[in-house]
Amino acid sequence: MNTLLIGINSKFIHPNMAIRYLKANCDFPVTLKEYTIKDDKDFIINDILSETPEIIGFSCYIWNITLILEIVESLKTANPECIIILGGPEVSYEYDSYLKAQLADYIIINEGEISFNMLIKSLIEQKPLNEIPNSSYLKEGKIVRNTSSVILNLNSLNSPYYFDFDILDIPKKVQYVELSRGCPYQCSYCLASLEKGLRFFNIENVFTIIDYLVDKGAKTIKFLDRSFNANKKLALDFFKTLVDKDYKNTVFQFEINGDVLDQKIIDYLVENLKKDYVRFELGVQSTNDLVNQSINRFQNTNVLVNNIKSLQKSNVILHLDLIAGLPHEDLLSFKNTFNEIFSLFAEELQLGFLKMLKGTKIRKEAKLHDYVFSAEPPYEISKNKYISAYELEIIHQVEIFLEIYWNKGFMQQTIKHIMSNQSNPFDFFLNLSSFYKEKELSHTKYQLYDLFINLRSYLKHLNILDIETEDLLKLDYLLYNKVKPKVYWENDFKKQDIIRNFQQTNQEFNLDNLYKYSLVTKYKDGYLLVIYFPDKKEVIYWNNITKRISSL
Repeated sequence: MNTLLIGINSKFIHPNMAIRYLKANCDFPVTLKEYTIKDDKDFIINDILSETPEIIGFSCYIWNITLILEIVESLKTANPECIIILGGPEVSYEYDSYLKAQLADYIIINEGEISFNMLIKSLIEQKPLNEIPNSSYLKEGKIVRNTSSVILNLNSLNSPYYFDFDILDIPKKVQYVELSRGCPYQCSYCLASLEKGLRFFNIENVFTIIDYLVDKGAKTIKFLDRSFNANKKLALDFFKTLVDKDYKNTVFQFEINGDVLDQKIIDYLVENLKKDYVRFELGVQSTNDLVNQSINRFQNTNVLVNNIKSLQKSNVILHLDLIAGLPHEDLLSFKNTFNEIFSLFAEELQLGFLKMLKGTKIRKEAKLHDYVFSAEPPYEISKNKYISAYELEIIHQVEIFLEIYWNKGFMQQTIKHIMSNQSNPFDFFLNLSSFYKEKELSHTKYQLYDLFINLRSYLKHLNILDIETEDLLKLDYLLYNKVKPKVYWENDFKKQDIIRNFQQTNQEFNLDNLYKYSLVTKYKDGYLLVIYFPDKKEVIYWNNITKRISSL
């Protein structure tokens, strides 16, 4: 039977590993087709139908389920005999509605590598379906739910990483890899909490995969493990091997449980990790103990904060997560969480909003906390008994300007300096949002130049624009630009004079090149010379009194 597996991804750079695992572990021919949620629906439908499929499987997530269901309806109309299989986290819970609405003939729940293969075999050979684990279907008008099963030996699975059709795209896409499946924690908002226990892939096999991906040009490898450091020894062994391998031009990303991060791992990373090599995503969610306890998250926040500070002595890139809308978290509590965690100045701070995912404990307890949330994916809340819709909108405004003025990395030195004199970063970003509205400035359509001008105007409005801040704004602006930019300030000196004086004591620089490629501005008690060569950029602080040169 002609079988298609369909992945509809959020972006081109995000490959669907689920359908690759199913194909790699299926004894029968399977064709993979991938699209993105931005692709035209009719194009996707016609492209699928052009393959004249008899079986079509879809990998379902909150970002694609609405589009998938629309596509399924059209496919069923065009070819009523076609068998539709749905799988993935979005249909693994409350799955019966899809079967009753005849939007699916079969649902594969949770892990599908073995179940999918058994289902295809049974459909081809017209065998009974009752022994296929993790599957559900209609029989004589009633929902059948077969037994649940997990793959105990993950190393028995065939690898999904060696398909020839993927080779050319490996450098262009994020490469998803697993060292483990499952999660030892029970956070009530997270689907991972529903999968009990941990299972591991062989670490040597994982590095064989990494060797292959890096050899084929992988730039970013992201581990899907929900808590990469759950097994402390295995995590330390992995990081030691990763450091020893010293892969070039590849960044590795991991989700880390911060408050149980072993000190041996931290010490090793501080002492051995090179720059731009490892990125940690740490969920903080809240610093309010009552809030954390209400979601079954037993977090030692003091240890977590200290571990983050220790990691900042290493070259680990840190991404921290907060969630707005958790039980017992009012606006003041969330402000306190935000201010405490922002003051750590991690490279990125993601401010997310609670989503009531199907199957989670918090969704089942929605009435207990008076949650109001969207019935459509991604099921984001609009209010609860602790925080109003208006207050959540305030947090949304902070999120917008946090993303622009911090997470994008345009001016982090400047923001750090400003916040060192601010007791309330939350209100700083909120008031910046109000300033944009008052001055009718756009936060969606802008050039980098505009962001610096607008922040400078805001700081003048607050009467906190001092000389040091002006210098840092200039430095951040010039450091971020890769080619010589238009400047937003005026110089009251002759560039040629400064360049000539500089070159007289620094004759390794060609005078004509300095005239052609350099940008000069006052900085501290001297000048900043930024030389935008065609193949590199040099940033030099030159003190005209001491003739001291230093790279910045």
